[in-house]
Amino acid sequence: MFFFVTLLVCFIVFMLLTSFFNRKHKVLISFASALVVSMLLQVLEQFYLSSILVAAFLVYFIIGNISTFQSNQLKLSLAVLFSTSIVTLVLSFTYFNQKIAPPDAEILRVMFIYYPLLVIFIACYAYMLLNLFNFKILQATNPLLHILNKVRALRRMMHMFWIISRKGLAHLIQQDHAKLPYAIAEVLDSMGGVFVKFAQVLSTKKDMLPANYIQAFSSLHDQVKPLSSQELKSIIDNKIGNMDETYESFGMEPIAAASIGQVHLAKLKMAGEKVVVKILRPDVKQKMTVDLDILIQFVSWLSERSVKIKRLGLIQLAEGFKQNLIEETDFDIEALNTNLIRKAFEEHNIRIRVPEIYSEYSTKQILTMEYIEGTSFTKAVTSDVSERVMHAFLDQILVIGIFHADPHPGNLMLTADGEVALIDFGSVGYLTDEERGGMLSFLMGYSNRDTKEMAYGLTRVCEDGHLLDEKLIEQRLSRLLSEASFSPDPTSVMMKRMMSMITEMGMSLKPTIAGAFRAIITLDGTLSSVDDTYSLSATSQSYATHMDKGQVVKERLSKVKEQITDYIPKLLELPILKDNKITIAREENHSLHDFMGTLTVGIFTVICMVVMLASFVVQGESMRFLLAPLSISGFGVGMIILIMAVIKQLKPKV
Repeated sequence: MFFFVTLLVCFIVFMLLTSFFNRKHKVLISFASALVVSMLLQVLEQFYLSSILVAAFLVYFIIGNISTFQSNQLKLSLAVLFSTSIVTLVLSFTYFNQKIAPPDAEILRVMFIYYPLLVIFIACYAYMLLNLFNFKILQATNPLLHILNKVRALRRMMHMFWIISRKGLAHLIQQDHAKLPYAIAEVLDSMGGVFVKFAQVLSTKKDMLPANYIQAFSSLHDQVKPLSSQELKSIIDNKIGNMDETYESFGMEPIAAASIGQVHLAKLKMAGEKVVVKILRPDVKQKMTVDLDILIQFVSWLSERSVKIKRLGLIQLAEGFKQNLIEETDFDIEALNTNLIRKAFEEHNIRIRVPEIYSEYSTKQILTMEYIEGTSFTKAVTSDVSERVMHAFLDQILVIGIFHADPHPGNLMLTADGEVALIDFGSVGYLTDEERGGMLSFLMGYSNRDTKEMAYGLTRVCEDGHLLDEKLIEQRLSRLLSEASFSPDPTSVMMKRMMSMITEMGMSLKPTIAGAFRAIITLDGTLSSVDDTYSLSATSQSYATHMDKGQVVKERLSKVKEQITDYIPKLLELPILKDNKITIAREENHSLHDFMGTLTVGIFTVICMVVMLASFVVQGESMRFLLAPLSISGFGVGMIILIMAVIKQLKPKV
């Protein structure tokens, strides 16, 4: 009973103190602190513990207000708790456990001079070690949630490998069995959520995956239970305001639902406008992050065991999928993407409609936008419409530098009055000027049948492009052009075969460029399905014809001029410029700083070792209560840091 009363009192005291000093993780710090103090009180209540606790409180809040330690209060609190517990236990079971009681004057010096100094210095040592090892749990905003996510991840991982074992996936990989794609699809389906969504994304990658994989993944459907009316009302009331006061009407039945969120139709009370409301499911980010990490581990496991699967690039697809999905769960990002593309379309006079965002009714979890009535691109459209859409998309890539990364039929709409609308900007790609220039060089080279220009453009959009063999790439592109020329739609064939060529040659497109090419291929498939007369070759040729090439050249010259203007002043500032030759001076400051840090720790360790050895010979109160314990603990910490530095140096450089 005494223990629980003490625990409660200590918890209240720590909560008041952490609130007063505005500390993070108030509940966790207060509970841990109260638990340690209560246990010490239970065991050591007869050894002047009131003085010890007062000193511990003072130490924590004195150190906590030093600016050096304010960046990470959780590490500091753990270091102080560890230091206080160790010093208290050692003193209690050694000094205060003597048969003959020490003099009162000595006890006072121990309690109010040596004790706090020991706690402070050993807390600093512990803080250094916590920073050295840098445990992930200490970096988390909410350590308790981090632990729960780890437990959930372990449970999900065990569940996944049980499914893998039950489906005999490892055996099918070894045999390269025809049922392998369907077994992978069954594993993804059994895991549900983002795994099913990933399979749905894979089913659209007809340019990258074999037909049997596409067929296996196409059968998966994301079946989720919609949020209840009570849950919807609670979310809207908390995030926007009273539901009845905000909306004149709100359709409780979702028009679309997925594992991330769901979409509803509503009518605003103030504006009287009909709107679409996207609502994020509660706690979806935490659950989704765990599953996305497991998904990447799963495709890595598959790629390690099968060369064929590795060549499909599933790891890169999974990583890109993770990035896109994380962005899709932040409606602030989608709102920004939508507004940017809407504004760019207006500035460049692109005749594609983009919904307006109602920012006053939107948050990170709720997105309210204009309702555009129309039908998705599942019915036949005219050649004028398909050409307009592809031209607009090429403008996004080559002119604007921001493009819709997922133009599947559901994200394209045709209104009753013949307008084309583009929706759902959760997945958007951003291209740099250099990437746009590379894409432009490639597409202009293609329109002129200039393989040299195509190869130059391709190297600019690949990782480590300056290391690639342009001549070899030019030869392969020339061969691809010849092969594709016999096809009814040579551009479509060329694009798909080029993606295979890039993989075969060990090249790697920059992520946004790969997304742009995949988006073009996706849109090509979308338009081909609704317009029998559509041809990517004819559409891209008409785009090149209407393109203001003079303006393109002018932009290129302007870009080169800017680069030269920026480069020359930097060139003149180089430290070494003599005999009309530029010598590049390499900076070794980082290595020098590492060496100086290691040297400092080494000197400190040697000093601690000398003091530690001297403590066996030299007798005295300060040596016994302060210098000896500090030198022993300092020597231990120094040796750990030096060993870690040696291990770091011995690791192979990547």
